[in-house]
Amino acid sequence: MTFEQWLKEIYLKSNGKPLSTSSVEKYKRGLSTTSMEMLKKGIIRKPLEEMELMELDLAISIIMNTKSFIDKDIKGDRMYSNSLKRYRCYVYHNADFGKKEVEEIENLQKDIKLTETEKETLIKARKGQGLFRDKLKEKYNNRCIITDINISQVLIASHIKPWAVSNNEERLSVDNGLLLSATFDRLFDSGLITFKKDGTILISNLISKDNIEKLHLKEGQVYDIKYNPDMDEYLTYHNDVIFVR
Repeated sequence: MTFEQWLKEIYLKSNGKPLSTSSVEKYKRGLSTTSMEMLKKGIIRKPLEEMELMELDLAISIIMNTKSFIDKDIKGDRMYSNSLKRYRCYVYHNADFGKKEVEEIENLQKDIKLTETEKETLIKARKGQGLFRDKLKEKYNNRCIITDINISQVLIASHIKPWAVSNNEERLSVDNGLLLSATFDRLFDSGLITFKKDGTILISNLISKDNIEKLHLKEGQVYDIKYNPDMDEYLTYHNDVIFVR
């Protein structure tokens, strides 16, 4: 499925009518223009359209901190950042997560700056095991923030700022994590839901009203994310870079 086809299908499912041709073209143009300009400036080394999720996360993180992009995005009423976030959601939808995990673990194993103990700790964190998950289970009393489910087998240690764009310290920080049941982990990771600092949930308009009801979600509902100021950077990143409004 192409990006264009995905845009039409997801808007049809979420809003009952397809996205207009002009809007589809706007997002396609925003993506291609950004890709070409960032290639020309040497910010990225290959087109965004050829990247897999891990590469794309890194590229988007750099692009959204590039002054020329920021200025153009503001002037274009956030069209370019919205195009990137929708494209990331599309790539996430089609990602091979098994392959992605293997690649990230291989990168850790090759990192000569890490000791064997550090590698083992980080690899366990990437697999959703070990110290990172244990700290989140303790912080959230072994319960999903949204559903209050306490079945350990379905609880996921979710990174707020994605693994690919986090440094090793951030990857293990309890402040960069939320404990979510599997369905909500995927919604959060793909950018279809996010949280404000006060725990208020924000829901993407790419989720239909029918599915919002089935998920027992409500826009503006507040959850206890056990906020502290050290979470600011991570929540801001997820809101600004990952969440598809």
